[in-house]
Amino acid sequence: MLYSYTTWLSTTLLAVTTVHALDFSPNVGPPPGSNPLTWGFYATPEVQKPSELHIEGSFPSWLSGSLYRGASATWDVGNYTAEHWFDGFSRNHRFEISNGVVTYRSRNASDELQDFVAETGRYPSGSFGSDPCKIIFGAFETTFRDGQKPHGNKSSTNVDVSWAPDFPGLARNGSEPGGPFETLVTTTDGNFLQQIDPISLEPIEIFTYQASNLLLNDSGRSAAHPAHASDGSLYNYVLDTSTKPPVYRIFGIEPPNSQARILANITDAPPAYLHSVFNTLDHIILIVWQADLAHPGKTVLTSLGPWDPKRKTLFYVVDRHGGGIVSKYEAEETFFAFHQINSFEDSDGSIIVDLPTMEDYSFLEAANITNLRANVGSKTNGSSSNDVPGCFTRYKLPAPGHNTTYANGTLISQRAERVFQLPYQSANIELPRINQNFAGKPYQYAYGVHLEQKGYFTDSLVKIDLKTREPKVWTPSTKQLPSEPIFVASPNATKEDDGILLTVVMDSAVRKSALVVLDASTMQEMGRAQMPIVMSYGFHGAWGST
Repeated sequence: MLYSYTTWLSTTLLAVTTVHALDFSPNVGPPPGSNPLTWGFYATPEVQKPSELHIEGSFPSWLSGSLYRGASATWDVGNYTAEHWFDGFSRNHRFEISNGVVTYRSRNASDELQDFVAETGRYPSGSFGSDPCKIIFGAFETTFRDGQKPHGNKSSTNVDVSWAPDFPGLARNGSEPGGPFETLVTTTDGNFLQQIDPISLEPIEIFTYQASNLLLNDSGRSAAHPAHASDGSLYNYVLDTSTKPPVYRIFGIEPPNSQARILANITDAPPAYLHSVFNTLDHIILIVWQADLAHPGKTVLTSLGPWDPKRKTLFYVVDRHGGGIVSKYEAEETFFAFHQINSFEDSDGSIIVDLPTMEDYSFLEAANITNLRANVGSKTNGSSSNDVPGCFTRYKLPAPGHNTTYANGTLISQRAERVFQLPYQSANIELPRINQNFAGKPYQYAYGVHLEQKGYFTDSLVKIDLKTREPKVWTPSTKQLPSEPIFVASPNATKEDDGILLTVVMDSAVRKSALVVLDASTMQEMGRAQMPIVMSYGFHGAWGST
């Protein structure tokens, strides 16, 4: 008998304590007979009131705090469908863990935007990869707090990629006390951010980096992953394409100051879609991999130029303390990437950069929501283009600061050496995380989502030992789709991998999601908190201890 979305939805609504949803008619849910692994690409219910989850196994008694995750509420609103995985309508999730008990709640973060789209069937601004013909500019105005306008809207745009806890210089503005963070901000690949309440997840205000410095143009692009320093400082870029040549303004916001300090201007690199800023203890690193924004377009996808196998990869190293570009490097290899694993200064002064790399940016096109709904987990139509992981790759940048410019002031490019690249079959990895106590420092272990069966998007988690270069894989006993694993160190830990991993999985056997805890040393499952719903597939999370 086919398990229909209507049956799933009715049992789900009975299971949760309080549910609010704009539209959960069957036409926005998975079709009857569809693969449950694809259900995370459809509308799921909102759970505003905390709901205690059923535990199988156990969570460590010492684990106390909140796991935040971002994901989409839906991709379908009225007659409109956001046609790219990155373009879903934002929702935030919170798992509160204490004394082995787990509670869950969620809150939509783009209600004002959803209301407009439901009424018009059109999207009011540029998107990542949805149909440009469905975009209608100027019909719906979003107000950002940006240094010129003192207040921003609450939920009139999508901001749902990553997290910036305790954003420097930001007042709490929340309605409820408590929680692991004083402030909580979500980020995306554009120059706009959203402050949310760390307790209720209620949207508070949308703002831009221009609020911190008027040179950080509202219309510019930015990284969804700013670099975070241990002292609470935040570093990012704003790409201003209104100037000729385009300029990457590298900046830092350093507590207690709320104003951004411009550290460097890069004008000799092609404008590109750069998802992350890298950092060591002393340097900020901008890697201009190949995702060149070659021509104007209403979406990122329509702006990308054709793939050029001869286009070198550029590395710019900026002094995070004194400012200025201290070195520029070129790698012969061309690649696309999303995330930093870790970067650090080596004993000889060189900089080591670890990241998952992809041979090209074909994943961006394959992440079309129609394709993912139809083909993820399919034995017949599964394609490696649908799969998230890349190759663990290490680069070495010779010690910066020597012979950096020609007499005319032009930057001299040194060679970036690819030290090694681990075999894809055994050690593929993406959505990488490490023990944050080792961020910017030499380290031994990296964790991330992994793939054992082609076409399954992600189906396992991997731990990579950088000393032995050997992977250790957690493969669920049933077909499951795991999310980014978040490392939490044990109290009084004496080893780097002494701690646990938290990941949200979609379990095709149970047909619902669960929060799973793994021993980070052995990669063995310790327990799981069964959710009453399917949680849609998102990108990143943040852990805060209490």
